[in-house]
Amino acid sequence: MAHGSDGGRFAAWGMLVGLSPLLVSADSLRMGLALGSIFLVVHSATAAVALLLPASFGKARGFQFALLAGAVAVSLSASLVRLLDPFLFELASARLFIVPFTIPVMGAAALPVTMADREVALERLIHGVGYAAAIIIMGTGRELLASGAISRGFPGTTTALLPLMSQPAGALILIGLTAAAFKSIIAGAKGQRA
Repeated sequence: MAHGSDGGRFAAWGMLVGLSPLLVSADSLRMGLALGSIFLVVHSATAAVALLLPASFGKARGFQFALLAGAVAVSLSASLVRLLDPFLFELASARLFIVPFTIPVMGAAALPVTMADREVALERLIHGVGYAAAIIIMGTGRELLASGAISRGFPGTTTALLPLMSQPAGALILIGLTAAAFKSIIAGAKGQRA
């Protein structure tokens, strides 16, 4: 982590970059909802187990137990997706099981030792909602840009607006454009304060 006042900002960008496998996989609203909701369940379970374990448990063992809770949560969530929509499960099954191995989930699995670590862990738990929303928004935006409509499975929505956005390269382009837009908005807000 970087030292100084920009340390938190760099850590947040690192966590967002750690979501890139899920952001690339979320190529439609349905896939974004599936990946985003499963991410939220896994991230919350991992962070909650890490917060509830006593500090005497040890950092390494606590990290392992928290990741084990994430693995159990993704398995249960995948079973629920399979019951609700078997076709979506078949589309997303290979992508669902990478969720516990993303950087934000692994960061949430770190066992807090001091009170300051506990406060940071609580913030990470809340950040999970924002990360899940980013996955859902990315899936929706990519589908909208690729097909010109949100539900391309319906008749009459066969036009292709930007077909590149449905490909992984389109996701990376959209991630870069979004990061540049946020950076310019933040720079503009800092300029107005000065």
